[in-house]
Amino acid sequence: MQTFESAPTAQGVEASRPTAIPLHVVCFSTYIAERSEQTDRHHDVRNFLLALRGEQIQGESKIPVGAEERTLTNQNANDSIDWFGEMVTSYLETCRIQPPFSLVPVPTSKTTLDSSAGPWTSLLAISIASNGLEGVSIMDVLRWKQPLEAPSQRDQTVSELYENLAMLQPLLEGSRVILVDYLFTGSATLRACAARLRRHGGNVLLGLCAGRTATKSNHDPFTVVTGGLHRFDPGH
Repeated sequence: MQTFESAPTAQGVEASRPTAIPLHVVCFSTYIAERSEQTDRHHDVRNFLLALRGEQIQGESKIPVGAEERTLTNQNANDSIDWFGEMVTSYLETCRIQPPFSLVPVPTSKTTLDSSAGPWTSLLAISIASNGLEGVSIMDVLRWKQPLEAPSQRDQTVSELYENLAMLQPLLEGSRVILVDYLFTGSATLRACAARLRRHGGNVLLGLCAGRTATKSNHDPFTVVTGGLHRFDPGH
């Protein structure tokens, strides 16, 4: 495991030790968009992230899951979600983060109060909960009031995102919750979601992201990297 102190700092992440930060964020892969900085392993990360979203991948990739290196192709792409669940449960066990807690999927940009179905990030939460963890529940309680722009076009502040978030039901006061998201590209969404959950009784332990984007990296793209997000307190 490597922290954002020694890995490149992601946008909006405060480089500080996990024991001293308001919200701990954990990313299980790193993708470099700049072609000149990419290696074959970044191609593997891209395929892994595409497979998680149910999209076609190019060629085959080697994905490290625990002590194994598994081959990912279009024929077994759906297995990537289960592999992500294994990665997360291994991390939680290593860090001794034990149930009971609830997994809260971060709503995707089009998952609103009017949506007929929940966010596909719920599948990531299900994969974690189904990997031998007892005392873990899934609480799909966050929705956007209005749909968001695509991440590349999004410019809302944390405050604006917070005001656009709604809770489908309150939490029991002090409920231990973990946010589950797909890709970390900036801190605003996780900070807003954490603040909304706290406002409704949640004790947010950390945020989990399958991947993150960065401009450069000096470590293996499948190294688990961690960092800290500034706490957002509405009205301050």
